[in-house]
Amino acid sequence: RRFGKLFIAKGLGKLTNLRTLKRFLVCDGKGDIRGCNIRELKDLNKLKEYLSVERLEGGRVKVIDAKDAHLKEKHELIAVELDFKVGKNDIVGSASEQKCLLEALEPPHGIESLAIWDYKGERPVWYLDTNYVELRTLRLQCFPLWATVIGIKSLEKLEVNTCPTLCELPSMPMLKSLNIRSYDGLNTIGDFPNLDWLQVEGCGSLEQLSHGMPALKWLDVYGCYELKTLANMPALEWLEVRYCERLEQVADVHMPD
Repeated sequence: RRFGKLFIAKGLGKLTNLRTLKRFLVCDGKGDIRGCNIRELKDLNKLKEYLSVERLEGGRVKVIDAKDAHLKEKHELIAVELDFKVGKNDIVGSASEQKCLLEALEPPHGIESLAIWDYKGERPVWYLDTNYVELRTLRLQCFPLWATVIGIKSLEKLEVNTCPTLCELPSMPMLKSLNIRSYDGLNTIGDFPNLDWLQVEGCGSLEQLSHGMPALKWLDVYGCYELKTLANMPALEWLEVRYCERLEQVADVHMPD
């Protein structure tokens, strides 16, 4: 920590036997805060468990350097977080620049959890890769260009926050927990036969939840002003509905005494 700010010291890439690195803060070598280029990750292929790569925005990272980080080769990682959050004095990159950068930061196929924050680009090609068969948890926050989330068969937990163009959530057979917030365009939620926990907040265009949620036990709905019907939830044990003024019908919802 220097002058109250975090930074990663240069030379980290020489620690080739390093097993644990929770956070990697990208530095560009300019101004008062100096530190690691993302290339320092290149030979750290023994990293285990969780890695968060932060400060990707602001013009700090070149695509060629992101490719040299060889994130895909860190096979012992099980959780990866990529943070494009813009700082106070950062340069905001274009959507195409961010897409190229995320494309270069392809995670290893064995990860169980992936989180991406404040990403302005379109879906990278690797997101469609069917080799991510171990992925259980996916968190996406502030994605202004994504209209849909591709169904991932192995996924058990999905959190999607502030994606204004999102209009569809397809069926995912293994999904157990779903948290969706701030999607004025969302009008369709697919069938989730194993879903038991659902929180929906600020989805102004959503009129009806899917009928294909037979295992749902916990439901919290907030600020869905067009929602008219809640139906066919035979396993429901807990229900809270707030600021859904147009809700007309609650049918086939069997709550315990």
